[in-house]
Amino acid sequence: MTEKTNKPSGRPVRKPVGARNRLEIINKEPGREYRLIDSDPARVHQFLEAGYRVEQVKDFLPGSERLGQGSIVDNSLPVGGGSKQLLVSIEKEYFEQDQKEKMLRVKATEEAIKPNTSDGFYGKVSIEHS
Repeated sequence: MTEKTNKPSGRPVRKPVGARNRLEIINKEPGREYRLIDSDPARVHQFLEAGYRVEQVKDFLPGSERLGQGSIVDNSLPVGGGSKQLLVSIEKEYFEQDQKEKMLRVKATEEAIKPNTSDGFYGKVSIEHS
């Protein structure tokens, strides 16, 4: 027994809530890394100085995912709570350089936290009262 469905053609395909990714980035240029950042002017300036470029957000978000939301105005993406974000990108080479430098800082911090037994500052002191 086959089941017939009378679905109108041309309608968007239904997607379960858990499968929806509103912030998916499409049409990525090969060799570039993309990220969304808060549209705070100081934050944007920091990224521009680091070599990022601001992208036209409407060119990188799937239209069908944005149904029922307000239109994108001033090249920012409303993300809730009155906050907006911009899409920025950088060449993959520079991104990887930045990641290496970030990991060096993290490793240095972790090493500073670990006890250094070569200084003689190790062991335990206890004072007992009788």
